[in-house]
Amino acid sequence: MELEVTAGFDADRWAGLAASSPYHDTGWLTAVSSRLPGPVHTVLDRRGIGFVGVLVDDPDGYEAYNPQAILWRDPPVFELTDPAGRAAELARHRTPNSLPALVLVAPGYHGDPAGPAGDDPAALTEFLAELLGWCRSTGLAGLHLLFTGSPAVTAAVANLGGLSYPLTTRWTLPVWWQDWPGYLAGLDAKRARELRREHRLATSTLQLAELDPRQHADELVAGRCAVLRRHGQAADPAGEHRRLAMLIERFGDRLTLFGGLAGGRLATGCLCRWHGRELQVLYSAVTEAGRAHRFAHFAGTYYAVIDGVSTVRCDTIDYGISHRAGKRARGCTVRRLFGHVLPTDPDARPGLAIGAELLGRYAESLTGR
Repeated sequence: MELEVTAGFDADRWAGLAASSPYHDTGWLTAVSSRLPGPVHTVLDRRGIGFVGVLVDDPDGYEAYNPQAILWRDPPVFELTDPAGRAAELARHRTPNSLPALVLVAPGYHGDPAGPAGDDPAALTEFLAELLGWCRSTGLAGLHLLFTGSPAVTAAVANLGGLSYPLTTRWTLPVWWQDWPGYLAGLDAKRARELRREHRLATSTLQLAELDPRQHADELVAGRCAVLRRHGQAADPAGEHRRLAMLIERFGDRLTLFGGLAGGRLATGCLCRWHGRELQVLYSAVTEAGRAHRFAHFAGTYYAVIDGVSTVRCDTIDYGISHRAGKRARGCTVRRLFGHVLPTDPDARPGLAIGAELLGRYAESLTGR
């Protein structure tokens, strides 16, 4: 057997792979894999392919990595063009159980494989076939891949008779400016007027700056947990402190914080990581006190970052997934990410096909406001 599945994240073995993404960085995975909603596994093979996997068995586990929620939950996990239309159709079908399942995904919403053979459809087909057999022997309902953009992954899933569906969108802001007026000059006139007004109101009560996350760790974690709670997710302040400390230890000066201060304390901001000339927004934070400030979220997540970077140091800003309107309005460009499922029991395929087909039919548009 070419494939090996190991409980936990095996940093030593993983370090031998050619990482195709900064979300495959060994330090990143060591620090934040605990955010995945279940026991983490390292999946490697001798062909040169690697995935991080998580065993998901709780239907109420964190929805963005939970295939049961993604395929069947109403309201939908991610934006759709007509959520009411999908809900009406879902009501006519029995909801199949997609769990327990092995989900291949790295924290940061990245599902493409690491390793030198990760873009080879034939090698991926063999890899997934072996892994599906492991899932079957382990008593799992299926094998899922989430947040992929690789055509090789889609081809391999199709080779095995699996199902693919549009999952969500990922957004990147190309950096064209040297300063705030230069940023506004790259937008259409109406949008530039709107954002100039937001920026003016936000900075009337907040001081925007690039900050040291070490000096604002308590406020950053408090704001992070407040955002999680406002979105109906579980918040673990001790866990967030541990993950932040590990990120600071592993990335040092590559980790930075952009945000808005009020009275010297962080009210809003976002934790970011430098990867060469790309800046990755890792998460946003708005404290409960910060919510009193006008446009606090946009001030910390966009305007402080835009004020703080330029073409001198940055080419692109990775703003992560979903939230189409806010990201498009601020100049971000978009690409589609996909989900895939390979059931261990062929009889489960027709039921899963309904969920996948409905997500495809009502998928979030890549055009328009």
